[in-house]
Amino acid sequence: MRRFIGPGEAWSIVTALSYTTVNILLRAAAVEIDPWVGSLLRQAPVALLAWAVVVASERPVLTPGHGRFLGWRLIVALTGAGFVSFVAGNVLFFGGLANAGLGAAAAGAQGGVVLAGALGAALFLTERPNGFGWLGIGIIVAGLGAIALAQGTPGAGWLLGLGLALGAGASYAIANLVTRVVQRRRALLFVTLAVSSLGGFGALLVIQLVRSPGDPLMDTHAVTLLVVLVAGGVNALALVGIVQSLRHLSVAASSSIQSATVVFSFVGAILIFEESAAPLMVGGVVAVAVGIVVAQVRRATPMSPEPAVTPR
Repeated sequence: MRRFIGPGEAWSIVTALSYTTVNILLRAAAVEIDPWVGSLLRQAPVALLAWAVVVASERPVLTPGHGRFLGWRLIVALTGAGFVSFVAGNVLFFGGLANAGLGAAAAGAQGGVVLAGALGAALFLTERPNGFGWLGIGIIVAGLGAIALAQGTPGAGWLLGLGLALGAGASYAIANLVTRVVQRRRALLFVTLAVSSLGGFGALLVIQLVRSPGDPLMDTHAVTLLVVLVAGGVNALALVGIVQSLRHLSVAASSSIQSATVVFSFVGAILIFEESAAPLMVGGVVAVAVGIVVAQVRRATPMSPEPAVTPR
């Protein structure tokens, strides 16, 4: 009998808590930073950590001709997923922020992750949620919709921003789908993170060198740099959690549990920042929590990754 909270569920919760910590840390420090510089710095710790581990112990996996070589198709797919998630996804999310505000954009992005992840896994990975899974996803998305309405004023700009945020979430979901493909075949935590960083951190670094050749950090204050780098360290734990959870769970299951970020952030806003909450906001958060639980009912355990792979 499957445990209700196994390794995949635990790692998904770690991811939700980590993203909540990042949000609280940045808000508490009142960080004002160029979004591209901020994105670059948040990816730096995980890129450095992952490549350090790969160079030290996993080089054969990325060595063509070696018996453990991952294969060019998966390497290209992971690099592309890093670009889609951390570059294209960020562009869409920034647009969502500018048009709909933080609350609506964050809710829209999470909704995009859950919906696109579930539909993509069902269509391309033959990992379909059961009836309770689809019901739970529906409740989560409805709750996120209520949260977006509670933090924004519907209008043309708001709808545009919400659409861009949904697109950002879909971009993040694409990266999750590729990660699931790799993890379903072979459990390669740091290789997955390192290769993804080529399309994410690598592309962001190039973008900054083009935008500001003489000063890629754009004269950002030292304290702000430190805060964002610390947030990036916690963000690295969140990314580790995503990859590890996708070793054990389908994309739909992992994404639905990670929606707890919304719940944890709401609780943190009340306890730490003493914020008040509108009834619609409270109802949306409760719906997300209920949806997460419903989505796990009678969920089957997906297959584990194979210990080895035939070279291609």
